[in-house]
Amino acid sequence: MSQPMTRQQPWARLTLLVLTLLATGLLLSPLASPDNLARLPGALWLSASASFEQAVLHYTQLPRLTMALLTGAALGFAGTLVQQVLRNPLAAPTTLGVAAGAQLVLGLVMLLAPALLAWREVWAMAGGMAALLLVLLMGARRGFDPLTLTLCGLIVSLYLGAINTVILLFNQEQLAGLFIWGAGELSQNDWRSTLELLPRLLAVAGVTLLLWRPLQALDLGAESARSLGLSPGVTRVLALSLAVYLTALTVSHVGVVGFIGLAAPAIVRLLGARTLRQRLLASALSGALLCLVADGIAQQLTMAFGYLLFPTGAASALIGGPVLLWVLTRTRLIPARPSETLSVSSAQRKTRVPLIGLAVLCLATLASLTVTLNLGPTWDGWQWIGLSGDPAIMAMRLPRMVTALLAGGLLAGAGVIVQRLTRNPMASPELLGISTGAALGMVILVLTLGTSSRPLQILAGGLGGTLVLLTLLLLSRRNGFSPQRLLLGGIALSALLDAGIRMVLAMGDAQSVTLLNWLSGSTWLSGDTDALVLLVVTPLLMLLTLLSIRWLDLLPLGDSTSQSLGLPLAPVRLALLLLAALMTAAATLVVGPLSFVGLMAPHLARLLGYQRALPQLLAAFVIGSLLMLWADWLARSVVYPYELPAGLVATLIGGGYFLVRMMRLPAAR
Repeated sequence: MSQPMTRQQPWARLTLLVLTLLATGLLLSPLASPDNLARLPGALWLSASASFEQAVLHYTQLPRLTMALLTGAALGFAGTLVQQVLRNPLAAPTTLGVAAGAQLVLGLVMLLAPALLAWREVWAMAGGMAALLLVLLMGARRGFDPLTLTLCGLIVSLYLGAINTVILLFNQEQLAGLFIWGAGELSQNDWRSTLELLPRLLAVAGVTLLLWRPLQALDLGAESARSLGLSPGVTRVLALSLAVYLTALTVSHVGVVGFIGLAAPAIVRLLGARTLRQRLLASALSGALLCLVADGIAQQLTMAFGYLLFPTGAASALIGGPVLLWVLTRTRLIPARPSETLSVSSAQRKTRVPLIGLAVLCLATLASLTVTLNLGPTWDGWQWIGLSGDPAIMAMRLPRMVTALLAGGLLAGAGVIVQRLTRNPMASPELLGISTGAALGMVILVLTLGTSSRPLQILAGGLGGTLVLLTLLLLSRRNGFSPQRLLLGGIALSALLDAGIRMVLAMGDAQSVTLLNWLSGSTWLSGDTDALVLLVVTPLLMLLTLLSIRWLDLLPLGDSTSQSLGLPLAPVRLALLLLAALMTAAATLVVGPLSFVGLMAPHLARLLGYQRALPQLLAAFVIGSLLMLWADWLARSVVYPYELPAGLVATLIGGGYFLVRMMRLPAAR
């Protein structure tokens, strides 16, 4: 008797969820007003005697409501496919760089050939598919391993996003609409998009039926699927292609609507949906209604703030972000294993003497300081200034160089800590969400108060980073600050806050471009005070890191080994997390949220043969400093008298390296 009740319980919960979301979405919609309800019967099928108000409902509000349902259904369906393939309850279509690829191609078409925007769906799909192809090429040599695909998607997203930001910075007026498009906007003027989207969604659902059994077999593991005569790699590629097609389809029509593809599958899973069929159907329905609620919130906020545009994609973050954090607290994670590091061969390690290598790196730093300080464009063209050069030029260059040098070193040190703490050689301090929290704090301050006061900006950024850190600690406290919980919690918070930043930028004014410079990692605001602060803070934080070397050597060995050697895991993880957060925040508050420095520098140190914690930390610090120093020099020299954000230059250098490196990884055995 109890078994049938158990089977019915998930559907009872899902039915309650559907009714609640449906009622909430309809109440939030402008269609729920008494006047519109009275006009609705005549607006459904227009007649010759229809009023102007009924025509407005027919061609704007009703298509928008339908588009919200179709968009949410497509993203929820695609999210379930991605989670099934990657076996990760926190994966989403945007994890694979689809949105970044679509946005980049659409931006280029908008800039170079606006007339071709009539085929925007084709261009968005081309960009999304190109991003997926790049991810698959990098993951192919590892047998399309789910973790590898996720990490490759992260790299591609960051790299393509950096290129898109560079284009946007130099073409602000022509591409200003990309701010709004990047945050997702569902406004409609007719039924064309709806009629184009509906048959394509039905076709994808039909194709998915053909992959039903292979997709279900992925739950058994790769080896079991092969024993049944199936190819896990081919199944993953086909399923990911369908998910990307759905995502690119919605992106081409309404822009980037985040979190729906992540929140809907997670909700139905927690409510008891277990089989793939249950999760696909329930995710599509829940996603449709979640998007309806998000669009209702966006329209209500738009009207409440004097019709200042509030994008639907940003409103979806208000729903999906808390849901994501709730899922994280209730999801049981598989304990992390000691990870394989991307290291060089033993023969290569023996040919390098660590002390000599560190000495060479230090000499390279001194030489780089000399070159970047003295050589560069001036009012009279490129010149070598020398010791007797123009004091005004020296006064402008020196503080920037010091902040770039020390900020790069701090992020590299934080990267070493995060990678060893999480036992993941592809983790970075940005994934903790601290830098994104600091960025959001400064963005809100500048756009609300309009202040350029440097102390207030640093205070706002520090407050944002602190709130993120406290949230991260609360999320992982019950699990002893486990590495996976920390990393996934940071990714969740970063995604939520990044959506908030995109929303603020889409609603902002001319200051948005200035903020975009800082958000990309610019040193142009750095002055003497910033340099002095880093000169004081950096040695203290590095000293604390050196005192924790034994911990950093033991943690990559695994929990059981570390505990058997007397390491108290929870207090050690908490201390290292706080230390990495302080290092990340100190660099972020001065030069903005930089990308790839904290990821690339520890990895390069490992490739040079520095496997132990102490030499890797020292080498990574110097490499990170060098990377940011040269990135800053290139940023202010290459397009002079214009200037690029140094963080973007570092991302372009580091991203290019990683794209090549991931493709050259040894094939999985």
